[in-house]
Amino acid sequence: MPVTISDFGFIVGKWEGTGIAEYPTIKPVDYDEGLVFTRNDKDPLIHYEQRTWIKSSGEDNGQPVFWESGFIIDKGEGVFELVCAQKSGRMELLRGQAKGSDGSGIELELSSVIISNDPRMQKSGRKFRFLENMIDYELQMATAENPGYERHLRARLRRPGL
Repeated sequence: MPVTISDFGFIVGKWEGTGIAEYPTIKPVDYDEGLVFTRNDKDPLIHYEQRTWIKSSGEDNGQPVFWESGFIIDKGEGVFELVCAQKSGRMELLRGQAKGSDGSGIELELSSVIISNDPRMQKSGRKFRFLENMIDYELQMATAENPGYERHLRARLRRPGL
């Protein structure tokens, strides 16, 4: 049976963790992350808000880095879309398949369909692994400056207090 938005119900709530931003055109940066998922029972979607802050021993520790908000939308037959807006003004639509929901978690792999308002971005993709008390994700991208499709972000999140 295909994964549905109902199978994602266990992710609703607050998640916290750490990650690393790396890419050939930037200096690697460690970050703290907060991620909140909410939903209603009417629509086949989950809203999320993601924020990150620099994690360092320097004076930049705690400085905001990234802020994104969007929706995970169930399109049927195990197909999902992620629609997001970022603080830079970039908007993305990604589409892909979800697998799992047999008690071992859900994997969601998405590739960009539309990237708007940022001519630097050529392609993006995200891979999520949702478990009961842990989320792992990676973001890959290709840019005008670096056309190789490479990992940019990698993070692990848990529910607060676990």
